[in-house]
Amino acid sequence: MNPYEADPEKIPKDDLYADDPFYGRYLPRSTDFKPDAKHINSTTPESLSYWSTVLAQCTAANRLYEADAGGRDVFALGSVIVKSSHLKETPSRDYSYADANEVEVIPLAKGVLNDIKVPQVYFAAKINGGHVFVQERIPGVGLNVAWPYLSPSQKASFMEQARQMLQKLRTITPSSKLSSRSYIIPDPDPMQHRGIQELEENIIFSENQDDPDFSLMHNDVSRSNIIVGNDKIVGLVDWEMAGFFGWKTAASVHVQIRSPKRENYASLDLPKEFLDDILSWNDLYDVE
Repeated sequence: MNPYEADPEKIPKDDLYADDPFYGRYLPRSTDFKPDAKHINSTTPESLSYWSTVLAQCTAANRLYEADAGGRDVFALGSVIVKSSHLKETPSRDYSYADANEVEVIPLAKGVLNDIKVPQVYFAAKINGGHVFVQERIPGVGLNVAWPYLSPSQKASFMEQARQMLQKLRTITPSSKLSSRSYIIPDPDPMQHRGIQELEENIIFSENQDDPDFSLMHNDVSRSNIIVGNDKIVGLVDWEMAGFFGWKTAASVHVQIRSPKRENYASLDLPKEFLDDILSWNDLYDVE
């Protein structure tokens, strides 16, 4: 199996994501939906009407991810990804801070990532009282989807590429001196607005915030947020958690919040090699 196969018609039946072949895979086609340029990042009455028609095309049939209560579902609509809670009985939480964070950070990241794409934002506003976020869908395959088909040397290469990517982002520092850690757009209540755990809030916003190396951290570099193709990282998505933090702070969030724990697998008696592979991404920040 080609790890980078994005054509849903060529996905084997025993693939981990065979039941949802569009998850983590995108092969552009000429017939794909593309947003009307005149409505991109516009909230005029005409544009809101247009984006309402776009939202109406997001149904259970093209939903990639169904969120828990308070969250937003994720839909794939041709060349765009749509995040919305319009199919839920209860409204989502306030996503205005998280969405504004993505809008603000993406130009910064584009300036240093060169050949690694970050998704263009097409719309971030309310429709029918709910926060809707529409962004570019980057062609390729999610690293988590490709992972089972990769050789050990390919996996090691992606680890190194990801570390190089983090170092490029690290060259971006705050325009003014920071005295404490912060998202790109400061958030007065990240547990409420981002749905983060109390432990994550404590790690980032503890009283001891004297990081000597504030710089841009994506802060959610899970394999599912990395898009790959032909042995290269080609995209990095999901920037709502990005901010100016120290390296060790981001590493703590990665290990304690984003990564699987060895003890969770203790009762399964997994082969050591298999378990080590599951946990291998935990070491992403182990370079200092």
